[in-house]
Amino acid sequence: MFKRTALSVALLSVTAAANADVLTTIKPLGFIASAITDGVTETKVLLPTSASPHDYSLKPSDVEKLKSANLVVWVGEEMEAFLEKSVDNLSKEKVLTLGDVEDIKHIVEHAKEEKEDHHDHDHKHEHKHDHKHEHNHSHGHDHHHDHDEDWHIWLSPVASEKIAEQIAMRLSQHMPEQKAKIEENLASFKVALNVKSTEIAKQFTNVKEKGYYTFHDAYGYFEKAYGLNSLGSFTINPTIAPGAKTLNTIKKSIAKNKAICLFAEPQFTPKVIESLSKGTSAKVGQLDPLGAKVELGKDAYPQFLQSLADQFSECLGK
Repeated sequence: MFKRTALSVALLSVTAAANADVLTTIKPLGFIASAITDGVTETKVLLPTSASPHDYSLKPSDVEKLKSANLVVWVGEEMEAFLEKSVDNLSKEKVLTLGDVEDIKHIVEHAKEEKEDHHDHDHKHEHKHDHKHEHNHSHGHDHHHDHDEDWHIWLSPVASEKIAEQIAMRLSQHMPEQKAKIEENLASFKVALNVKSTEIAKQFTNVKEKGYYTFHDAYGYFEKAYGLNSLGSFTINPTIAPGAKTLNTIKKSIAKNKAICLFAEPQFTPKVIESLSKGTSAKVGQLDPLGAKVELGKDAYPQFLQSLADQFSECLGK
C-alpha cells in the first residue's frame, strides 16, 4: 500500500512538472492563453475580476503563483506597474512581456499617432485634454506611463491574434513535444476569431452612428475594429476621478452631441456617471473590459468579444 502511494505521488509530481501552467495577469489574456493551452496544459489568472490592473497590490500568495508558473504573460509596466519588481526577479525565459513584442508595439504606436491626428483636427474631445492636465499633477506614476498610448491590447482582435502567436511560440519552446497540438490550437483560435469578428460587425450595423461616453479610455481598439462612435471618456486613469471642469465640459457635450449612452464598469463604482445622466436622455449601461462572467476555455476569447458587443448593443440599441 505504501509503495503504491509513493509511486502515485511520484507520478503526480512528474505530471505536474510536465504540465506546468501558464499564468496571465488578467482574465482576458487568460482567455487567449486558454485557447492555446487547450489539451496541452493549464491556464491560470493572477488578478480576480473584481480588481483592476491599474491599482492592484500583490499578495504573498500571488508572488508564489508567479514563482511556480511555467510561463507568466503580462502586458508590461505600462499596464501592470504593480508587477514590475516581481517580474524582474523571474528568469527571462519564463516571462512573456507583450509590450516588448514588435508587432504589438507597432499597433500601439499606430493607434497613438491616429489619436494625436484626431485631437489636432477635432475639438469635440477637449475635456480629455483638460483631464490629462489635471491627472499629470495628481498621480505619482507619470514617469511610468504615456497616457496617449493605449495598452488595453486584449480589446484589439488584431493584437489578440499577435498575443496568441507569442504564447504559442513560447509554450512550444517550453513543451516541444506538444508543438503540433499548440500549432493546431493557434490555427483554430485564428479561425474562431475571424468568424466572431464578422458576426460582431454585422451586429453593430444599426448602432454604429449612435454616440456614447465610456467610464475610462480603454475601448479604442474595439471601437475602431467595429466602427463604433465614441464621444469620449470620463477619465483616463480609472483610479482618479475627473475634476469639476472636466465634468462640466462632459455635461455640455452629452447635451450637445445627444449621447445615447453613458457606460460604467463593474470594477469601479463611478457615481459620477449617474449624476451626469440626470437631466439628459442618455441611458446608463455597463461594460466589462475584464470579462468577469466568461469562463476560461478554448472558446473564451470569442465569447468575451461577444459579451462586450452585447453590452454595447443592449444600451445603444434601445
